[in-house]
Amino acid sequence: MTDELDLVREELGELADDLIGPSPPTPAFGVYTCLSGDSGAELARFVERRVFLDAFANTPGLLSAEYEHYEPSSIFFVVLDHQRRVPAGMMRIILPSPAGLKSLHDIEPVWGEPVDAVLARVDGAWDLGRLWDLATLAVNPEYRGNAALGLVTQGLLQSVNQVALRCGLLRYVTILDVAVLRMLQWKIGRPFHAFPGIEPRSYLGSAASVPMWCDMALWDASLAERDETMHHVLFAGTGLEPVLFAPDWDATAARVRALMPAIPTNGAPLG
Repeated sequence: MTDELDLVREELGELADDLIGPSPPTPAFGVYTCLSGDSGAELARFVERRVFLDAFANTPGLLSAEYEHYEPSSIFFVVLDHQRRVPAGMMRIILPSPAGLKSLHDIEPVWGEPVDAVLARVDGAWDLGRLWDLATLAVNPEYRGNAALGLVTQGLLQSVNQVALRCGLLRYVTILDVAVLRMLQWKIGRPFHAFPGIEPRSYLGSAASVPMWCDMALWDASLAERDETMHHVLFAGTGLEPVLFAPDWDATAARVRALMPAIPTNGAPLG
C-alpha cells in the first residue's frame, strides 16, 4: 500500500511540475486551468474522485459514467500547493455545448419536473449560450482548515468568475449538497437562489441536494454591498496575489471561447 501511495504522489508531482513549469511562482499556491484533454486535468479529477468517494461514496466508475457525456465541454480549475506539488482543490465547469448542462439534465429525472417549466418559474431571461454549470467543487481533506479552505475556495471562484466575465457569462446553474451550499452562501455573499417549488432531495449519494442558480449581475451588486473585500477578490480579481498565483485569465477565456460552439439562444432547449 505504501508503494502504491508513493507512486500516486510521484505521478501527481510530475503532473504538477508540468503545470507549474521550471520556475515556480513565488506564492505558496496557484490556480491552473485545464481542458478535459490536457494531462493536468487528471490533477483535478484526482481531487474530484477522492473527495466525492469520501463524502458521498461516489466510486470512480460512477463519476466517469455521470460525467463522460460532458467531458468534451468540461474545463477544470485546480489549486496546486507549490511546495508539496499536490492539488489542494478543484472545480469542474461544464460549458454550453450540444451536450447540454448536467445540472439541468438531472432536474427532471430527480425532481420530476420538466426543466423548461422549472426555469420559467424564475423568469424568461435564460440564455443557453451564456449559462455555465458549476458541476463539481472539491477541496482535499488536508486543506480544509479555515484559512486554507477559504483560500482554496476563493482562489477557485475568483478564477472561474474572472474567466466567466471575460466570456460574457450571465448565469450559473448548479446542484449542491445543502451543507456545501450553506458554507458557500456564508462565505461568498449568498450568490445562489432556489428554483421556486424545488426542494432538497437525495442525489448521487448526497442525502439532500438542491438545484440552484446564480445571476452574475445580481451577485456583483449584492456582494459589493455586503462584503467589499470579497467583492474585490471575486469580481475585481484582486487581493489574493501575495498567497495565490492566478492564471492568465484573458488567455484562458480565449481557450474557453474557442471550445464553445455558436449556440442559438431563441427557443433553444435548455436541458
